[in-house]
Amino acid sequence: MSPGTDGRNATGAATSIGAALEHPLVGRYRRRTALTIAYLGGLVAMFAGSYLGARVSVGGDVLDTVSTTGFDALSMVFIALVALTLLVVPVCYALWNGGPGLAALLPLVPVALGDLVVGSYVLDLDLATGLTVGASAAALALVAADARRAGSLRFWEAPIDDDGLLFVTAVSLVGAFGVARFVAAAPAYVYEWYGPFGALWLVPAVVVGSYWLRRLRSAWRSRSTAAALTTRLTGR
Repeated sequence: MSPGTDGRNATGAATSIGAALEHPLVGRYRRRTALTIAYLGGLVAMFAGSYLGARVSVGGDVLDTVSTTGFDALSMVFIALVALTLLVVPVCYALWNGGPGLAALLPLVPVALGDLVVGSYVLDLDLATGLTVGASAAALALVAADARRAGSLRFWEAPIDDDGLLFVTAVSLVGAFGVARFVAAAPAYVYEWYGPFGALWLVPAVVVGSYWLRRLRSAWRSRSTAAALTTRLTGR
């Protein structure tokens, strides 16, 4: 393969990566999307370090017992970042960069790491919270992206992104189904812990409902306009 071909392949790969980072479902701005993905990479690396520190031994001593202070600090920082990633970061990212897909994924990453530790998939309080926050963040991301496209807080002036709307609708329905299963099977005291997060479902409900109402009105207006035009042309 010639050097010129290598250069063209590298340029093509860079262009593809750039396009992926700017996909409407991922984020509006490439640099912000890349920073968020790097943040997730750092979170996974911290998880790997904390996990291996409790299981890898050197000279018969487990690593986290050899350097107690270092691994304790790592664990504390990791726990704090997990809480932020589950509860705060998705909403901040949605408002900062749009991207319903990545906004919905963010709170599920720490949940997935927890499932790796357990060694199985568990429909528990963490997952229910992640699904709730993810659906809310995805809905906010859809609104934030449209507000940027409209150039004002009147996000309804921007054309509806059908792909984004379908994605947020699907995420909301799947999340609601999963949470409904969790609530139906969870003990009363666990439901009380989840209760405050239940109010977040108002966000995707209002956003998705208003968007579909706009979509139906737009379709109805288009149909009425087409019917009126046909009547004028045919004289009937």
